[in-house]
Amino acid sequence: MDKMEEQARVYGATIKTGEEVVSIEKIDNLFNVRTKTNLFLGRSVVLSTGSTYEKLNIPGESELLGASVHFCATCDGAFYRDREVIVIGGGNSALEEGIFLSGFTKKVKIVNRRATFKASQTYIDKLPELDNVETHYNKDAIALDIDPDGKFAGLRVKDSITGEEEVITADGVFIFVGLKPNNASFKGLVEMNERGFITTTGLAKTSINGIFAAGDNREGAIAQVAAATGEGVLASYGLREFLKN
Repeated sequence: MDKMEEQARVYGATIKTGEEVVSIEKIDNLFNVRTKTNLFLGRSVVLSTGSTYEKLNIPGESELLGASVHFCATCDGAFYRDREVIVIGGGNSALEEGIFLSGFTKKVKIVNRRATFKASQTYIDKLPELDNVETHYNKDAIALDIDPDGKFAGLRVKDSITGEEEVITADGVFIFVGLKPNNASFKGLVEMNERGFITTTGLAKTSINGIFAAGDNREGAIAQVAAATGEGVLASYGLREFLKN
């Protein structure tokens, strides 16, 4: 990231940090981007505010974040080599990361609140081939238990059919229940889908001429740094064409 920032500055970019955008409106031919402390003017705007991992919002989660609770298997999975982990979720991300973790952990316990997975069939078909993966269906995560030493003791779940509660034990937890786009400041400005992701066409164009979107706050984004970087390049081409005209 430091290299990318350095290169941007070399080519004339000005980078302002600590500025929270509160509103964007077009006055005459300029977009007025207002933050809590400043006003920035520009002929075009690129919205690239990313997204945030959805949390479970259950007891014990906030206390264990970054210790035994994680949102990225490729980032933190190595800490659990030859240990047991729980993966919460039933979509592509949950199964993909669960399969990845099965390559070096002792056991992967996938906990899904539904009766079936909503992931790609390719991932679903792969699970029976993995001896160290077990699945738990119809289980709602209700708490992350913490022992007297402040360490993770297990995931407390409730069966959505029987109502029975149980504790699933492991050394760590990976949560994959979706992403929330950081688009609150742009509501009513550009078109978004029902989940709040910005819809785009062509060269990252939004529903408003002169406003572009790139990265994980955009509909169809795949939540990978390489992809977001590429979308930034795409948006720059769209912006260039807009300014030419």
